[in-house]
Amino acid sequence: MRIFFVTNNYTPYSGGVISSIAAISDALRAQGHEVFIVTLNFLGDQHHDPDYVIRVHCPIRFLYKKNHMAIPWRPTHTMKQLIKEYKPDVVHVHHPFLLGVSALHAARIYNIPCVFTYHTMYEEYAHYVPLLGNHVKPLIRLLVKNFCNKVDGIIAPSSAVKAYIKQQKTTAPITVIPSPLRPLFFTPATHAVTTYTKKYHELLLVSRFVPEKNIPFVFDLFKLLPNTIKLTLVGYGTDYDAIQKHAFETLQLPQDRVCFIHKPIPEELLTIYRTADLFIFPSQTDTQGLVLAESMSQGVPVIALDGPGQRDIIQNNINGFIVNNVQDAATAIMNVLENTEKHTQLIAGARATAAHYNSNHIINQLLAFYQKTSS
Repeated sequence: MRIFFVTNNYTPYSGGVISSIAAISDALRAQGHEVFIVTLNFLGDQHHDPDYVIRVHCPIRFLYKKNHMAIPWRPTHTMKQLIKEYKPDVVHVHHPFLLGVSALHAARIYNIPCVFTYHTMYEEYAHYVPLLGNHVKPLIRLLVKNFCNKVDGIIAPSSAVKAYIKQQKTTAPITVIPSPLRPLFFTPATHAVTTYTKKYHELLLVSRFVPEKNIPFVFDLFKLLPNTIKLTLVGYGTDYDAIQKHAFETLQLPQDRVCFIHKPIPEELLTIYRTADLFIFPSQTDTQGLVLAESMSQGVPVIALDGPGQRDIIQNNINGFIVNNVQDAATAIMNVLENTEKHTQLIAGARATAAHYNSNHIINQLLAFYQKTSS
């Protein structure tokens, strides 16, 4: 098949959506399909893209809260030209705004099926809209609903998201297909099972440092734990410096037991995962939380605050625990770390769960859904 992936977010951004797009498109190409990624031109001539990435002309580019923003010029006209030239078999959009709207309109003109992945609870990210912020939540909800009713099929990354979409009385067919892991996370490695004779146990958080990720929860949790616990926070984002300052200057957390690592390369991230004993996940807005599968692939069980992205992947007492508050999280952590046999069982359960996020398995589901929407 020849497939158009249309996304408003791509490099220089990174994160779950971009990782998902990269993993899926790479896996499709490995099976012999053609995938073109159509996205915004954030950096002018400073991008270094492979030939399958198509940047839409954006004469207006600026930074907002340290994020690159770009406004495309006549995007619907551009999408019509691209679809006419490349003749894709399916248009797969990853956002219901900007290029997503234009791609849907162009696909309709040329009678090409259009599929949408519902990556995000969009109204929870209203604070990223310049000037208007949270005042536009009802409008965002309405626009997304209308968009969903116009596409040929919707992919939800988790069952909770599918249920949410159905609550909005969406008429398009919906299927649940999680994002796959990159092949990097299936490279052979021997996880050093905790011996419980070392000085510290390692807790890990990998996240964007932004308000909706609820990172202060992890500090509240850390303060309830004994001084045999170390915490490593890995990521990037607009609040990275502020959160680090809050941890060390406001909360006075010990710098010998709390460590921040800014945006490591993938191979370094893999090593960081492999040295952790437990992964902590405080977000309650993620629709999937791909880092949960990443963590489990390296044999690291997860303690997560309850949320929509957690319920499909975390099985209590099998690969981790879902908790409802900070005290429950602290209790779960200590129960695991003080029980070698239980920790070993959770490690095995985590690895078994991660196997379901192999790209080939997920790509077959995706191709079947493409065929269904095409017919």
